[in-house]
Amino acid sequence: MDDRQRRVAAAVASALVLVLSACSTTTKGNYRKDAAHETLLQTLRQCLVEVPIRGDKNKDFISPCISMDVSSLSGIPRSKLIDALGPARYCTGQTETQPSGFPTKEDCPVDQNPQWSFYRSAHAIASSGGPELVCEAKRQTYCNTVEWRRSQ
Repeated sequence: MDDRQRRVAAAVASALVLVLSACSTTTKGNYRKDAAHETLLQTLRQCLVEVPIRGDKNKDFISPCISMDVSSLSGIPRSKLIDALGPARYCTGQTETQPSGFPTKEDCPVDQNPQWSFYRSAHAIASSGGPELVCEAKRQTYCNTVEWRRSQ
């Protein structure tokens, strides 16, 4: 490889690094403030509101919304998700050893992930868990991922 080819290769490599780093720092996820996402958030809110009132009170209830693809909400600000769904119902740690608990305000502490329950157990004392909408925030002010998880 001659000197000219080395310079061209170095320039191409530098340009590629710049493009890739720009993409990785500007893209937080799929969420965009558009009509489709607003409709998705409104539908999730409506389903969440209906959890305590739908179905037979003596039977477990799981919201039909859990079949919805929520991955397009990845990148949404935590505050926007809370505005749409109401205060987080529970906070989970980033790891299994990190404490979890209930939020003291509308949002969880920054080192915990907010989540919302989309189920009702007929037996509150012996709950076996159910589908939760989780904002995996990784200490950020936005959700890196939004996904369904089953609580235990």
